[in-house]
Amino acid sequence: MEYDIEQMISKMIKKQTDFKHKIVLEIGCGGGKLSSLLANDTEQYIGIDPDTKAISDASQTHDNVDFRVGSGESLAFSGSRFDLVLFTLSLHHQNSTLALKEAGRVLKNDGKLVIIEPSIKGEFQQFFHLFDDETQKIQNAYRSLMDSAFALENEDTFNAIAMFEDKTDLCSYVFDRATIAPGDANRIIEKLNQLQPGLSDHSPIILRDTIEIYLLTKA
Repeated sequence: MEYDIEQMISKMIKKQTDFKHKIVLEIGCGGGKLSSLLANDTEQYIGIDPDTKAISDASQTHDNVDFRVGSGESLAFSGSRFDLVLFTLSLHHQNSTLALKEAGRVLKNDGKLVIIEPSIKGEFQQFFHLFDDETQKIQNAYRSLMDSAFALENEDTFNAIAMFEDKTDLCSYVFDRATIAPGDANRIIEKLNQLQPGLSDHSPIILRDTIEIYLLTKA
């Protein structure tokens, strides 16, 4: 599987605000691929994630980012430190109200907050819902954002592309499953047939990952 081959996520994030010479905190950096793309020209770029293995792998792969194990709910940083705080597809994975308060605490008064969250309507996201329906979590994160002590400057929607070689490649993708059950492949193919009927077993599969992006400042 190849994800976001056109690098739309980094392009859309950079479209929101200037990263040059900024001190940046990314919450939910995962394996660090996006972090490395965004970190160029920043004064300092710190990426945190609760996944110890992901942080270890990121540290070995990308040398332009300071990767650390951490959670957005309890940030190990002093107040008013960062010019920019970024949540990358991570706000709905935690207590969003608490995480936003922490982001506000570590953000400078004139700093920016950028949040990207999956749309529940996106094709790619619907396969995750088969095994862990995140609809309520995503909606709760949005409500927390709208109720937070931030002012919304801009919001936009775009698509990143997830490309699979064929149906076998799609069925073997983890989709955040802890374990893969024997009947999972049938559920995945059934969902695929609903979204894109008529594909052959060996046809490439292109799924749109619809993403919401928000730019905010301290109110």
